[in-house]
Order: sequence, then structure tokens, then C-alpha cells
Amino acid sequence: MYHVAASSCEICGEDEMHLVSCKMCGAYVCPQCVTHDTQLCLNCVEARCQICGEYLASRACNICGRLVCEDHGMKVDESTICDYCRKREA
Repeated sequence: MYHVAASSCEICGEDEMHLVSCKMCGAYVCPQCVTHDTQLCLNCVEARCQICGEYLASRACNICGRLVCEDHGMKVDESTICDYCRKREA
């Protein structure tokens, strides 16, 4: 979806007449800062859960370092263990 306004991209700061709204976070970004296939801004693409890709990651696995969402990372004491590492250790 395009938002027509004389504004600047929320990622790179470029002044742009046509900004695209990210489907995940709603940020208004220029066409260079959005993926055209998913309509997600570059920040959301990098911050998505590396297991499901559906939600933004809220933490990183303390074993493998994968970024995971609430559904795919389990808190164990002060650590987070992703679904892959839990299955591997079971």
C-alpha cells in the first residue's frame, strides 16, 4: 500500500513522495527500503524469527544465536533456547 506524502523514509531518512507502509510494523519507508515480494521493511526482514519468519524476534537463542519469537524460544532460567536446540538436546 502506498502512502502519498512529502515525508521521509523511516529507515534511511531520504525525502520521498511515495512511501510504502510495511505490512509487519507499519513504518513508512521508501521503495528502496522495502522488499517488493513481501512488502516488509528491511528492519523487519532482519528482525524476523529465524524459525517461523512470521513474527518479529523477541530474543536470541543462547546456544546457536538464532533470533526467535515468543512461540519458538523457551526461557530456561535466564537463558533462551530455540526449538531446534531443544530438540537436538532432547
